Amino acid sequence: MSRFFSSTAAKAVGQWFGYGRDKLTPKWRTAVEKFTEPGGSAEKRLGEIKSVTIKSREEGPVHKSHFNPKDKEEVVSLRVEGEKGTKTCHVYEDGTGTTKKGGGRD
Repeated sequence: MSRFFSSTAAKAVGQWFGYGRDKLTPKWRTAVEKFTEPGGSAEKRLGEIKSVTIKSREEGPVHKSHFNPKDKEEVVSLRVEGEKGTKTCHVYEDGTGTTKKGGGRD
């Protein structure tokens, strides 16, 4: 089921799937929107964003990294499909994110 929202990030992204952004706490919603907004980190890495899936576990979407156990900060995992490919991205509370283990945050 796709979800459409009225923010700048929502207008730029073709479709939203998975865990509802409206269910995220305000700080995590802001972080996800910053990461996916036009000119944001996701677009810089993957080109124009076609869709975003907010991944979630039983305890919710906010978790510690499973593919990088050394990273102790909480993240939200997104599956981002862009014109240059599809990646699972970890988004941090400040709106920065990574696309691979050991990758730089921006």
